[in-house]
Amino acid sequence: MTKKGMYFCGAGVTSSPHRNLLATAADCLTGDPADKLAFAPQVLKSASGALEAPKGVYTVKRQGNRSVVWTGSDSGGAAPSVAVGFAMVDKGIKGDQLEDTVPGHRLLTDAGHTHRGVRVAGHGASETRPTEACTGDTSEANMTGAPNPYLRLDCGPAGAGIAGGSVFIADYDPKTRVGNLIGISQRIAAPENPSAIHSAYFDNTVQALYDEAVSGSKPTVTPPITPPGASPSQPAPRPKPSGTPSPSPSPPKPSDPAAPEGDGFKATPAQIAAAKEAEAYWTPERIAKATPKGAKQSAPGVMRENALTAVAPSHFDNNGIATVGVFLINEDDDPQSDPGGRDQFCSASSVSSPTKSLVLTAAHCLNDNDRWKRLAFAPGWKPDPADPNRGVAPYGIFPMVAGKLYIDGRYLTQGPSKADDLDFAFMRVGPNSKGQFLENATGMGNSLTTLSSQQLSQKNVSLFGFPGGSKAPLVCPSTNTTGFSGRFLKIACKGYAGGVSGGPFLRNFDGKRGDVIGVIGGWKTGGTIDDESYSSQFDADIIRLYNQAVNDYEPDKPTGGTMGSGDLWKHATGAVSGSFHTSSQEFGDSDLIVKWDDGEVTLYPGDQNFGFYAGCKPNEPCETQLAGPNDMWKNYADVITAGDYAGTNAYDLMVKWVDGEVTIYPDVSQSTKLPTALDQHLPNEVNVAAADSVFKYARGFATGKYGGNQWPDDLIVRWSDGEVTKYTDIDGAGLHAEEQLAAPNDLWKTANLMTGGDLDGDSNGATPNHDLLVVWASGKVSVFPDVNTGRLQNESVVASSSTWTYARIIALGEYGMNDWEDDLFVRWSDGEVTVYGNTQADAVGREYQLVPPAAAGFAAAANGAVRPDDLCAKVCGPELYRRSH
Repeated sequence: MTKKGMYFCGAGVTSSPHRNLLATAADCLTGDPADKLAFAPQVLKSASGALEAPKGVYTVKRQGNRSVVWTGSDSGGAAPSVAVGFAMVDKGIKGDQLEDTVPGHRLLTDAGHTHRGVRVAGHGASETRPTEACTGDTSEANMTGAPNPYLRLDCGPAGAGIAGGSVFIADYDPKTRVGNLIGISQRIAAPENPSAIHSAYFDNTVQALYDEAVSGSKPTVTPPITPPGASPSQPAPRPKPSGTPSPSPSPPKPSDPAAPEGDGFKATPAQIAAAKEAEAYWTPERIAKATPKGAKQSAPGVMRENALTAVAPSHFDNNGIATVGVFLINEDDDPQSDPGGRDQFCSASSVSSPTKSLVLTAAHCLNDNDRWKRLAFAPGWKPDPADPNRGVAPYGIFPMVAGKLYIDGRYLTQGPSKADDLDFAFMRVGPNSKGQFLENATGMGNSLTTLSSQQLSQKNVSLFGFPGGSKAPLVCPSTNTTGFSGRFLKIACKGYAGGVSGGPFLRNFDGKRGDVIGVIGGWKTGGTIDDESYSSQFDADIIRLYNQAVNDYEPDKPTGGTMGSGDLWKHATGAVSGSFHTSSQEFGDSDLIVKWDDGEVTLYPGDQNFGFYAGCKPNEPCETQLAGPNDMWKNYADVITAGDYAGTNAYDLMVKWVDGEVTIYPDVSQSTKLPTALDQHLPNEVNVAAADSVFKYARGFATGKYGGNQWPDDLIVRWSDGEVTKYTDIDGAGLHAEEQLAAPNDLWKTANLMTGGDLDGDSNGATPNHDLLVVWASGKVSVFPDVNTGRLQNESVVASSSTWTYARIIALGEYGMNDWEDDLFVRWSDGEVTVYGNTQADAVGREYQLVPPAAAGFAAAANGAVRPDDLCAKVCGPELYRRSH
C-alpha cells in the first residue's frame, strides 16, 4: 500500500531458520517509509468472485521507519543489483510463524537454466486473478541489454496474466507442497512471445543476499519503485557466474593466511581452559591409538560399482594441510563395564565463515549413538618432523563448543540409509589453548559450495582423508567426480580406507584450501570399497545447516517417527517376530510383538518394507494391544519367543515365567486378548513346563527350523551355566527330544542375546536350515549356520564393535521383500530402534532407523554431560534375560 494506491506482486515462502522469510522480485519491494507491505499466502477466489486469504495476512516487519527487506541495493539508492528480494514478516494473528501455516521452498542457486516440470503459481495482473499454476520446462533465454541468460518458461495464454515476483519451483512435491526455488518472475516485455515468463538466473549473489537475510543483518535502504502495472524499467543485468561459485559470502583469499590483528575475536579464560583440557586428553599418543569411525561398509566379494572407471593415484602429504585434519571423538559413558577403548576419529575440514570456527565432517561419524564426549578438531595433523612415527597437531586442538553440533534432523531421525543424501555435519569449535580461533590459526577455511543435480560431474577435484592410523593426510590430486543416482558425488581415488569418513572433496585446491563440494559419506556411508568414495550432494540443505551454525541457532533434534520416540522404546523389554496378523499370514511375512515394562503387550504388523505399521490408518493393518498394562506380565513374564508349534500356519507365543513355568498361546492374531491375571487362561493355551521346573534357569530362547521339517517349531535354549540345548518338534503335547549343543561352559554364559532365522539363504520347504545369531557381551555378533545339522559350529563373525554392547533386544524376521528371515530388529539402550535388512551369514545388512535415540541423550551431549545411567542395563543386564538363581 503506497501513497498512490494499492498494488500487488507474486511472492513465495522461502525456507529459513526463523521460518518467516518470503521471496519476490526486488523491484516489488520499496523503502518508502509511507509504504506498508504484507503477504497473503494462498489467495483464493470465493464463489461470489471476491478474493479471500484463508491462511491470513502477514505484515512485513519494520525497523524504525522502514520495512525489513533485502534487495541488494547500496546505501546510495542505486537500483537493485539482484533480481530477487527477501522480506521478513511478523507472526500471524494467532502467534504463528509463516512456515507454521505454509511450508517454505528451498532456495537453490547455480542450478543451471534447463529444468523439467517447473511450476509457477502466481496471481494475474488483470481481473482474471488468481490464475492457474503454470507447469513446464525452462530454457535459456538471452535478453536484450543483459549479458547473462535468463530462465524462460512458456505458460501459454496464462503467462500473460502472471504477476512479477511469482516463484519458479523445481522438483515440486504435491504432497508436501515444497520444491526448490530457482527463479522469480520478472516483468519483462517480450513481444515475440507474450505467453512466456522470465526469471533472472539465480547465481551466488542471490545466495549471498539470502544469507544476509537469514543472518538478520541490517538491510540496506531500498529506493522507491515503479508500482506494478506501470511500465517498469529493465532490471540491471547481473554478473555472469564463473564455474560454480561459492553460495555463501566469503572474504577474498588472502595472500597471507594469517588473520588480521584487531578482528574482534578474543578468547575467554573459560574457553582457554577448555582447550587446555582437550589438549591434555588428546595427546599425540592417544590420537595415534584412536580407531577409525565410520569405516566403509565393505563386504566379501564386493566389486567396484563401475569397473571401467580409472582409479586416480594418491599419496601421503607429510607436510599436512592446514584446512584438513582429524575429528576426534570419545564415546565412553555407558553404565556397563567398558569392553575396550572408545577413542575414535574421522576426517574433517575447516569452512570459511564469519565465526572463524566451523568444522565440516560426515553426519554418520556421530549418528550411531548419543555418547558424544570430548569432540575436538586437530587441523593440519601430520608426522612430527622430529619423530616421523609420532603425529603432531601444529595448530593445536580445538574443542567443540558444548551443544554446537549441527546435523539435519531428518538424518538424526531416519538414519544413514534412509537419509543418506544428508550425510554432512557442522561443528562449531572454540579457540585453542593459545586463544586463537580456528581460521586465525590456520588461515581462511575452505569455501562451502553447492552443486545442482546437473553439476555433480566436476573437474579439478582433490580428495583428502586419514585412512587407518595414518599421521599424514592421503591426497588424491586434481581428478574428476561423476554423478551417482542423481544425488551423490562419486570419485575414484586409490586407498581411501576406514578413517577417511568426513574427508573433503576440494575443487580448485591451491595447496592450502579450495571449494568444498562434498565430504566422504552419503551412499553406503562413503562406499563399499577403498578405491571409490562418495558424498551427499551439497544443496540448499547444507546451506540451512551452515546458517544455523553461523547464526548460533538451536541445532536440529531428532523427531519421533511413526513408532514413537526413543524415550518410549527404552521401556520395551522383549520382542519376537512371527506371522501374527491375518494380513501377514497369507504370505508368511513377519510382524512384531513387543512386551513393555508395565506389562502391556503390543502387536505391530509388518509393512514388508523393513518397518511396521503403528497406530491405525485407513487401508492399513492396525497396531493392536494384545494385553493392557498389568502386573502379571510386568512382574512374571521373563523370556518370550514365537513359532508355529501348533502347525496351523499361524504363529504361537511362548512365554517363560520367572518361576520356570512355560506357556504357549497358540494362533496369536490381532484378535487375541492375552490373559492379564493369574486366574485367567485362554481356552487353547498349552502348559509345556510346570512352575519350579528347570526352565527357571533358562536365560535365552531362539525359535527356528532346526529339526528338519518345514515348521518353525524347534527351540534353542541357553542356560545359566552356559549349556545350550535344542528341543525339536514342539507341539500341543509339549516338549520332546532334547539335544545338547554345548556342554556347560563360561563362553556361552556371555551370550547376551540370541535369535533364529535364515541368514545363509539355503533354507527352503524341502531342506529347512535355520541359523542362530548371537550377540556376545564383548560386542561380537556371531552366526552359527544350519544348527539342525548338529552342534554349534562354523561360526561366522558378522560384526564386532563396542556399539553392539548397547543392543538390548534382537529379533530376526521376514520384514523386507524377500522370503527369508534375514532382517534383524534391534532395540538399543538409548531407545533407538533399527532394522538391518537382508543380513547375511557374513555381513550385517543395510540399516534402517525406525525410532531415533531418546532426546535426553542429545541434551546430555549438548551440555557436555555424561548421559544418565540406563537403569535397565545397570540393574537387569541386556535384554532383561540375565537372572541369577
